Amino acid sequence: METRVFIARCDEYDQAAKAVDRVLDAFGGAEAILGDRKRVLVKPNLILPRKPEDAATTHPAVIEAVCAAFVKAGASVTVIDSTGGPHTKVLLKMLYGKSGVAAAAERSGASVSYDTSSRTVSVTEGRTVQKLELLAPVLDAEMVVSVAKAKTHGFMGMTGCTKNLFGCIPGMSKPNMHRKFPKREDFASMLLDLCQYVNPGFSILDGVWGMEGAGPTGGDPKNLRLIAGGFSPYANDLAQCYLMGLRQESVYTIREAASRGLAPDNPGMLKWLGDDPEHFRTGFRPATKHKNDAIPTITDKCVGCGDCARICPQKCVVIQDGKASINGKDCIRCYCCHEFCPAKAVLLG
Repeated sequence: METRVFIARCDEYDQAAKAVDRVLDAFGGAEAILGDRKRVLVKPNLILPRKPEDAATTHPAVIEAVCAAFVKAGASVTVIDSTGGPHTKVLLKMLYGKSGVAAAAERSGASVSYDTSSRTVSVTEGRTVQKLELLAPVLDAEMVVSVAKAKTHGFMGMTGCTKNLFGCIPGMSKPNMHRKFPKREDFASMLLDLCQYVNPGFSILDGVWGMEGAGPTGGDPKNLRLIAGGFSPYANDLAQCYLMGLRQESVYTIREAASRGLAPDNPGMLKWLGDDPEHFRTGFRPATKHKNDAIPTITDKCVGCGDCARICPQKCVVIQDGKASINGKDCIRCYCCHEFCPAKAVLLG
């Protein structure tokens, strides 16, 4: 079991390149991590077309530093993600542009991918899923690097290096996964099957500015002041949970990883490298108290855009008189409506 996690202090993003290099160097550097592989896919968290300062997406400074390190090591590096909406070139251009990732990739010598194709693969060792539809660039890469964002999450409790790989599933196929696995435990198990299949070669966490409260898109920025990394996405996530002051039992991917023997069930069993983690530990407000699995409520901020209705896997959200309305009887509490609301008009509990 891999338990090493390196913590590099990074107060602001102008220090990101130095912090990323410290993380990579602790594991032999980008060249050693790369080995004889040449095609690297960097998978950031670009959940929606948001500005970097909103703290909903992986910051372009971190993405640029990661890409630059592997380009320098001799790799051909591509960046890609897929939101919960249609996976189209038009949306990707908007996503890469507003998040600052297109410019960051260009500066680093990497490229962004507009390849919208996908393939269905057999997950022979999956506990919950036996087939997955994945983005073709992910499948064609020789190594995937998960570059996640430190955020709370209404459904899984927290998003990190493991949950970040859900973006390897294209666009509108994501709501289908919510419909197939409405229970948190089953959804987390699916995420672990996905992560095990993609098998990221390295994982890095952007925790310079994270998100607390109504994450992963409707919360508030909070300065965690660090970049973390290691070979294991599960060890990274356990470290992230501890540093954010979240309850382990409320983070379903961590629970699942521990039950499979892929990560310790106690952060004290991690091998902490780099800066003292106790200097960074803080308290992030959770996205939801997870009590009674409350049905989401629509506030007066609703602008009637219809994004929630389009993303809802149960099709239980309708737009009436210019406002969204939720049929609570059919709601499976996946909170996709909350996650993808551009107006932050959906409340949890």
